[in-house]
Amino acid sequence: MKKLSAITASAAIALSAAAPLSAVPCAAEYQKKPVRIMCIGDSITDGYGTAGSYRKFLYNGLTANGYTVDMLGSKGGGWEPVFTDTDTGESFSYDDENTGYSGYSIMDYTGRNGIYETLVSTGCLSQSPDIVILQIGTNDIIDCHEIEASGERLSVLISYILSNISPDSALFVTTVPNLEPNRQDVYDWFMNYRHSPDWQVSYNDETVAENVQASVDRYNAILRETVSDMQSGHNNLFLGDINSVITDTSSQLKDGVHPNDTGFQLMGKYWTDMLTEYLGAGSVPENKWRVSDLVKLSGCLLNKPDIKLIAGDIARYDLDGDSSLSGFDLTLMRSEILDGSVE
Repeated sequence: MKKLSAITASAAIALSAAAPLSAVPCAAEYQKKPVRIMCIGDSITDGYGTAGSYRKFLYNGLTANGYTVDMLGSKGGGWEPVFTDTDTGESFSYDDENTGYSGYSIMDYTGRNGIYETLVSTGCLSQSPDIVILQIGTNDIIDCHEIEASGERLSVLISYILSNISPDSALFVTTVPNLEPNRQDVYDWFMNYRHSPDWQVSYNDETVAENVQASVDRYNAILRETVSDMQSGHNNLFLGDINSVITDTSSQLKDGVHPNDTGFQLMGKYWTDMLTEYLGAGSVPENKWRVSDLVKLSGCLLNKPDIKLIAGDIARYDLDGDSSLSGFDLTLMRSEILDGSVE
């Protein structure tokens, strides 16, 4: 069993009176300031045919983990829709603000509007998000539009976002899911794959499916390489892999392109887990404590200026669930550490 220092132990006893979050300088900043998240993308972000997209599950997941969340965007504000799971009966409201535009590509080209140009024209990044999630490229793949040059377009888009958010904010850029081009609802969307460039040869459905998959694989590889190359100059740029989440397109895609709520729920859980880890709550199991946690909480309650708690710490350290940080939380944590629940 690990022994606590006399100073830390006496701090736990001295801080027995409750201190509301608003009275704790190192915690008040996070109580007042929610985590501001902007989801940017095409129809998968927008929620084409399935309201709220993965965003509703991300919002609900982070809220359940103790965060206050403010979704940002160029559209969807002013109301809180409600989602009800028809299988479980679970119901929750969510913040619907987002920057998802159905049919949009990385950048403008004939027949498509670009998300890059939309960010520039709306100026929505001036809302100062703490976290940006970017998922784009599915329409470029559907049109088979210059896949080999997609990295150049992505670089311009990523650079623009990074130059318009705080260095303390984070940009997550993710791969895109696999597609089923021969599903009835989207069959005609993949016409560029159904014939040779000179229109002299028509391809059967099997060949189309193989070629579309090759485009998805190539695009995702280019995206990974692009993000990896840019990370050396940007420590707030991260790679996501939504392609790893949609593993059964037949049951997780509604129409061959857009996820249904089964797929969106998986995507929402993926982002909930990733952002929870990024924000700090996922680094230690919920019922495990380090002595460093005790030192941080005691220092916070003693108003030490060099102690700053992140949002995830606050959610975890409220052991008695009374929405305040107090000496009682500290005593509970100390007791669990002395009982051996410590790493």
